Amino acid sequence: MVRGRLAILRKLILILVPLPTLWAQADYQKSVQPVLAKNCVSCHNDKAKIANLSLEHYHAEPAVWDRVLDKVSTGRMPPAGSPPLSKADQAALVGWIEAAFPSKGPSGPGKITAHRLNRAEYNNTLRDLLGVALHPADEFPLDDTGYGFDNIGDVLSVSPLLMEKYTAAARAVSRVAVYGEPVPQKPSKLIRFLGKKLQDDPTANALPFSYRGALWATYNFPVDGEYEFRMRVANYRPRDKSTPRQKELSLKRGLTEAEKAELMEINRLSDPPVKMVMTVDGKPVLSEIVEGNIDYQYAHGESVVRVRLKAGEHSFRASYPEFAGMTNPRDNVNTDGRRKLFIDYFDIVGPFNAVPAAPESRKQIYVCGQKTPECSRKIIETMARRAYRRSVSKQEVDVLANLATTVRKDSESFDEGIRVALQAILMSPNFLFRVEREPVSDYDLASRLSYFLWSTMPDEELLRLADEGRLRKPGVLEGQARRMMADARADTLIANFAGQWLGLRQLDRRKPDPAHFPLVDDELLDSMRQETTLFARAIMRENRSVLDFLDGRFTFVNGPLALYYGIPGAKGEEFQRVELDGVHRGGVMTQGAVLAQSSYATRTSPVLRGKWVLENLLGTPPPPPPPDVPALEEKNLGTSVSMRQRLEQHRANAACAVCHTQMDPIGFGLENYDASGAWRDREGNFAVDSSGTLPGGASFNGPGELKQRLRAQPDLFVRNLTEKMLTYALGRGLEAYDRPVVNGIIKRLAADDYKFPTLVMEVIQSEPFRMRKAEVETNAR
Repeated sequence: MVRGRLAILRKLILILVPLPTLWAQADYQKSVQPVLAKNCVSCHNDKAKIANLSLEHYHAEPAVWDRVLDKVSTGRMPPAGSPPLSKADQAALVGWIEAAFPSKGPSGPGKITAHRLNRAEYNNTLRDLLGVALHPADEFPLDDTGYGFDNIGDVLSVSPLLMEKYTAAARAVSRVAVYGEPVPQKPSKLIRFLGKKLQDDPTANALPFSYRGALWATYNFPVDGEYEFRMRVANYRPRDKSTPRQKELSLKRGLTEAEKAELMEINRLSDPPVKMVMTVDGKPVLSEIVEGNIDYQYAHGESVVRVRLKAGEHSFRASYPEFAGMTNPRDNVNTDGRRKLFIDYFDIVGPFNAVPAAPESRKQIYVCGQKTPECSRKIIETMARRAYRRSVSKQEVDVLANLATTVRKDSESFDEGIRVALQAILMSPNFLFRVEREPVSDYDLASRLSYFLWSTMPDEELLRLADEGRLRKPGVLEGQARRMMADARADTLIANFAGQWLGLRQLDRRKPDPAHFPLVDDELLDSMRQETTLFARAIMRENRSVLDFLDGRFTFVNGPLALYYGIPGAKGEEFQRVELDGVHRGGVMTQGAVLAQSSYATRTSPVLRGKWVLENLLGTPPPPPPPDVPALEEKNLGTSVSMRQRLEQHRANAACAVCHTQMDPIGFGLENYDASGAWRDREGNFAVDSSGTLPGGASFNGPGELKQRLRAQPDLFVRNLTEKMLTYALGRGLEAYDRPVVNGIIKRLAADDYKFPTLVMEVIQSEPFRMRKAEVETNAR
């Protein structure tokens, strides 16, 4: 009987403490604990608990060891600045974790929650669904972000305020789509754009500031017709009144016409005329010479040009192209702080000679021309299929068709019935959310592909293939992906993925202080953002290596940005591709958009820049600072003490040193660039020291060598970019079971010289992209 009880007790012990766990504890003491004590416990102990992790004692929780495995197996730990693990220690640690805590889930998909369309996706989907140029989502609350992106399903919630916005947007969009934009009864001022905000016109639209006096914007024109652009040139240019006659006429009141002409000629000779050029959609429509003024203000008056335009969104710009060659844009600023010459405002007036025509959206909505119940049902079914991005059931169409019938009877208007049905479609969760079924259908796969590459709904070819159930046929998904990558809409992958990954959206909130950096205005910052966007687009479009993000030997600049960077050869307002041999630029780390956002408004920060590189490029973000760490003392920086010396004092605090040894060396490598991205050799009274040491002891001197070191050991960068791309494509964070997928993508990417399009195609062909977790679990059985 006792023997039987002992047998039962043994079984209970094995149930409560499985044999593998007992083995794991024993082997831990022998093989793992010495490795941790030598390499990890100095930071991850019970007292310091860096990153909220202590490895001072054995843990039985798989989640703890999964974190360790992720960092160690990918080379992210020990951190930069610490000696790396030996191959033997890494093999012992990784092997023990994988044996003691094997992954319980299959490699592959993961569960994705219902995915609400974010603001960009909502606007783009309306554009492609209905052909309208409205952007109602611009007025929606900002989307929350997760894992660095705003398309993560888990964080895209729906608030009461957003529901109100959805209701108002559905009503407004359906009205414009069916009836067209409201057109004034007679030509009138549609909008005013200002180069500065005026107190007496709070409804006007203030535009970005330009020292060179330019003004640029976009506007949605309601109907085909002619529109007048009315511009006022503000002319505050001072005059050289050194000659007696010039001084006499300048001070005299009530000049005769002859005297005015005489003074204008004198002023013209002392201050050469400047050409003002206006373009619409990049095409010149007006070119005028701005002469010297007489009364010192608004002498040129209002310039007017009338242009025939199609309904829809058009861009326009008025500027002084000669000013693009100004080495110092503040040459266009008077001693009193006012710009000498600039476009003061832009009025759009019209339409003149409007051409009555059905809006483009009606062509997409009215797929048949009869005002019959049968036609109404066909219109509604077609709209619902495209809006829901799948086939629609008879019951779904019945509900919408009955709604249209009721409205048609009450209002005696066929169009109003269609409009209300469209409004209902735009309010439906089937439109607002991407709700995937199990197993993932061809329709779900089509939406995944289109929202990944285009941030919008599937086009008709994708939907047709989904209708036919052919997207999973060999080569079809790959062929569609290549077709879509070649389409201009794939530029949204750069705008939305790279724009968030590289932090370009932060630039408006991280501007250099104009008092410290007087040459930087909104126009130059916009050029910096455009430089990085064009650079990333070239890597995608030209089938280039993703390693060019680290050290690409080309970029895109216009005249003002080239002058600011000190790059010779580029002139004018248009962006040009330039090679970077022999200059201090190359790769995103040396581009102004990145340098400005990773600095403080008044000074550089090796800490912020090092953190940016670790987090955005290498995927090894440092842990958050401990509480109550004092801020860096800024007193006497650049005069009595250099930034490097001050940070060495800061690192003397043991609580600070753990993180700063990771961040600071990389940040010091970029210290030759000031907080606005301009090159410098001195930091106040001190020569810039841009030397440092990377993990493993590789030293560098200057940004060029720093980039070479990072490119020569690309593993961390490539893994980080792969994980970022997969996260963005899936709309969810990655889990432990995604690691084999990431490893496989990296291996195949390396075999093709790290080409950017290869990365995109590997993500699309991966198991997580094509399936959901439940499917893989079913298939595994």
